[in-house]
Amino acid sequence: MDDHISFSAKKGSWIAVKKMAVDENTGDDDVARILLSIRDTVSPKIYQYLGEDFNVGELEKMAEEAVPSGRLNEEKIIAAIKSTKSPKTTKRLKEFTDDKKKLEIFKGLYAELVMARLKLPGLNLKALDKYLDEKYRRLE
Repeated sequence: MDDHISFSAKKGSWIAVKKMAVDENTGDDDVARILLSIRDTVSPKIYQYLGEDFNVGELEKMAEEAVPSGRLNEEKIIAAIKSTKSPKTTKRLKEFTDDKKKLEIFKGLYAELVMARLKLPGLNLKALDKYLDEKYRRLE
């Protein structure tokens, strides 16, 4: 089997296909680019498909409370991050379930939603594309 990256998904009307042949001319940055593209395609679907069983709407409301709108200073950011591990948050999440395994999923979803609301910089495809475009222009 030749080296390649292949991702395909179909669930109802959602279809996603990402493919790339990998050969001696394929750079690691090209591999990173497609993997990042797959992550960006898949991540939002996780919340969609867990939505009913895990009260994602309610978790989003909790995340809104933890991350106030407007400009965030360091203290507000730290308080929001601390909320993801606080006993008070765990107590609120226990209102959703008695199942310890399900509670761990609630905690993880809540933490991801808080981090997303904080809009802390993470690697994104557009930034990588801009960097690589400029890099390759410099090499020409």
